[in-house]
Amino acid sequence: MTEHDHGHDHPHDHAHHHHHHAPQGGPVVFDIGDDIGALLVYLDDALEGTEVPIEWDRNPDKDVHTGVWRRSVGANSVVVAVYPELIEGRYRVPALGGHAACDVDIVGGQVAEIDLRSPRHSYA
Repeated sequence: MTEHDHGHDHPHDHAHHHHHHAPQGGPVVFDIGDDIGALLVYLDDALEGTEVPIEWDRNPDKDVHTGVWRRSVGANSVVVAVYPELIEGRYRVPALGGHAACDVDIVGGQVAEIDLRSPRHSYA
């Protein structure tokens, strides 16, 4: 994930660390808690190697995007976009793989998941 222009205010003190996590399908490290959550977007194989931007409703000009890579999840291998550090709020995921754009609410300390794969795939 890359976030440019952190630009937000909080009534409390805490640090945010903005650096790249899990490049090209490596292990994922979530840095969540307080008002920071995470998002996993499961995608069809054809989107592997692309990049998916998402839009934060409190700052639509904020640059939030990540690469789409194949990762191991238990015994399965899935293609997924991982956003390991998102400030809580509503985000818009663009239309992908035949699915309409959708909104997701990020809650601090939690990992949200959206499955946009074709029906022939199943996630266990």
